[in-house]
Amino acid sequence: MRSTPKAAELLTLHNRLLESSQWQTAEQIRATQLVNLRGLVAHAAEQVPFYRDLFKKIGLRPEDPLTEQAWNSIPVLQRSDVRDLGEKLYARTYPTAFGALGLTTSGGSTGVPVRIRKTELDGLTWESIGLREEIWHRESVTGVLANLKGVSSVAYAALTRVPGTVAMNEGLWLPHWGRPTSSLWETGRLGMLQPDNPPSVQVEFLRSLKPDYLLMRPAGLRLLLAHMREHHVTLPPLSAVWTVSENVDDSLRADCLDTFGCRIVSNYSAGETGYIALQCPLGDGYHVMSEVIRVEILDARGRACAPGEIGRVVVTPLYNYAMPLLRYEIGDEAQVGAPCVCGRGLPVLSSIVGRIEDYVILKTGQRRRVDLQHYRISAIREIREFQLAQTGPERIELRLAVSAPLKDEDLTFLNGMLAKSFGTHFAWQIVYLDAIPKTPAGKLLQFVNALYADQR
Repeated sequence: MRSTPKAAELLTLHNRLLESSQWQTAEQIRATQLVNLRGLVAHAAEQVPFYRDLFKKIGLRPEDPLTEQAWNSIPVLQRSDVRDLGEKLYARTYPTAFGALGLTTSGGSTGVPVRIRKTELDGLTWESIGLREEIWHRESVTGVLANLKGVSSVAYAALTRVPGTVAMNEGLWLPHWGRPTSSLWETGRLGMLQPDNPPSVQVEFLRSLKPDYLLMRPAGLRLLLAHMREHHVTLPPLSAVWTVSENVDDSLRADCLDTFGCRIVSNYSAGETGYIALQCPLGDGYHVMSEVIRVEILDARGRACAPGEIGRVVVTPLYNYAMPLLRYEIGDEAQVGAPCVCGRGLPVLSSIVGRIEDYVILKTGQRRRVDLQHYRISAIREIREFQLAQTGPERIELRLAVSAPLKDEDLTFLNGMLAKSFGTHFAWQIVYLDAIPKTPAGKLLQFVNALYADQR
């Protein structure tokens, strides 16, 4: 392990904040979180104009003990509220120990851009949770890491100037993995290839690199695996594939295990709030990072969901004193899980279900959740990518990017699935595209609704 001030800072934060707390009981974790929330509420009442007025209106007294009932009286904050309120959510001051201010912008896949003020402490907590993920899941940091997730063009240009970096097969060969891992350990080397390269180039890059680990977005991974099946490509086994930014379903996990012989390690995070949950070391469920964020899963009436139920994800970052976001609805839905067999008291999300927008809208105005048979569609080898779209009040498209014409039995299945799911209310068609457009952030949305903006 490195002996540097940065390494010492990260390790100290991890040991004090994260190492022992994960083994506390659920009740102990909730009690500690209420103490932290009370400090955040008191700060917001004193320093943030919006919350000062809101708390007076709802009768919340920051000087009183913060109970669950008092906390639940705070209205849920929508993305559109954050966009419209703007500087009214800014704190006039915050503790100087939190460090300098920064600004994060996030549009994600919601189409509602927001601008979030953060401090250096937010970056430090982000890296400390990243360190926890490394400790939970990484067998070794001395191997080769292939990054096919990519970075911005500005960041990529900066990487070319890192001492020891050389060009390699359309990408870069860097001397270490980067932060936070390289802040603490001497790591192996990193191969970087931008994700806009076609799968054939990605395969040749991986062949030359012979990585131990692969990092990429799920949509890109699905496309790479489809290319390998189609062209009967094999690569040396990996220790694990790490994914970011998008949901991972059971079909992708099974496909990765079959093709690469390894598991997927995924997490749940958002640019405006940081890490929300990490995959458990013993399974595919996700542990909420309760030391740094409050997560509530709420049903349609605003009540907490029970294990097995699906609801809206509402989050509160505990240490963003520059711009407190109390009970912020992030736009996702998740399923609450039962206590984990690993023994950690951290709350469990059994799955991240998807965006709240993942509903078709009937002519009556009723919303119905989209439930594609992802595993069965993914099993059709000719399908490289797919997306369902509601294009009109009574129109549904299943968009496919394929490597070869589909077999009659596969077309029969797809049309039968569409008929069963939508035949009562919609006319549907299968549309073939060379590639399905991604969001500006590079995400492939498995459902889009052209009507949703009008219903918001």
